[in-house]
Amino acid sequence: MPELRTENLKAVAVYGDDQMNDARMALMTVRAAVEAGAVVLNHAEVTGLRFTKGRVTGAELRDRLSGDEFGVNARLVLNATGPWVDHLRRMEDPNAAPSIRLSKGAHLVLKRTSPWKAALATPIDKYRITFALPWEDMLLLGTTDEVYEGDPADVAVTEKDTAQILDEAAFSIRDQQLDRDLITYAFAGLRVLPGGPGDTAKAKRETVVTEGRGGMLSVAGGKWTTFRHIGRTVMQKLQVLPGHPLGDDFEPVSALPRKLPLPGVANPRAVAHRLLVDHPAPGPRMAADTARHLATHYGSLAFDIARMANENPELGERVHPDAPEIWAQVVYARDHEWAETQDDVLRRRTTLTIRGLATDEVRAKVQDLLDKK
Repeated sequence: MPELRTENLKAVAVYGDDQMNDARMALMTVRAAVEAGAVVLNHAEVTGLRFTKGRVTGAELRDRLSGDEFGVNARLVLNATGPWVDHLRRMEDPNAAPSIRLSKGAHLVLKRTSPWKAALATPIDKYRITFALPWEDMLLLGTTDEVYEGDPADVAVTEKDTAQILDEAAFSIRDQQLDRDLITYAFAGLRVLPGGPGDTAKAKRETVVTEGRGGMLSVAGGKWTTFRHIGRTVMQKLQVLPGHPLGDDFEPVSALPRKLPLPGVANPRAVAHRLLVDHPAPGPRMAADTARHLATHYGSLAFDIARMANENPELGERVHPDAPEIWAQVVYARDHEWAETQDDVLRRRTTLTIRGLATDEVRAKVQDLLDKK
């Protein structure tokens, strides 16, 4: 960490950790569900629940892009809507007491002034740590932790958040790395915590699964670290409910594999090497940063994207000169990853928005490709 402040530094500790791109992880989890037989809907809003003799037996939905309204019947409804979990619980029972509270966390993404080879965790007080992480060839700073009581759809980074993150980072990072002109993106999210009193920073990050008066299961809390464990917990609860909501032929949860790789999981170094070596003559060789990007974000699925670029050289061109993404990723997002909007592509399927490179020109061309679906 070349920008580490060393004056008055008394002690450090080193430990290993792992890193992920949460949007790609979510997408590959959805893709795995589809491969296992799930039907998925994107941009669909729950406007109400269906009831049969007091039991929740489905949901009313609205397509937020087309405005179409329709319904789905189900033997069991699972409410896993994150910060909206109590909103759904009140659809089931208008008198349902709050089960969660929300904690807002904000982050900043900055261009790096020099290469970082390690992440930095700086204690702020007894409960909070602020991080500076090399992420997507940039630097990720944060996070904050404060109670949030507004509409989850309105959560956003404020000037107060930005100042706090930069001030706390300045405890251990030199000023030249914290110049506001280096900020390319800011984002905020909501942690779903069990209801109760006290400071949200002290609250346990645990998972709560409850059954409502209409039989709807609601799952709240948890984190990416435990998302598979949460899934198994929910499946165990579904399995013992009356009426066998999963079906009589469903395998017991104990028989489910404990390790099941997500689609594309592969050694990224090996994938990147093959992308660089296997190219059609006389076609151009893929750029090294693009190969690394595809390998780490798609795994073995990167070969499908490379094949598209080989068949159509225009799709092998960069979306923006300062980013590793190529146009084949946009088409792939449209055809294989349920991308419907510009933000689906630029913010949720690629890293162009967080790099500050989602220009009007880029957006217009992305829209042109989406319209060709």
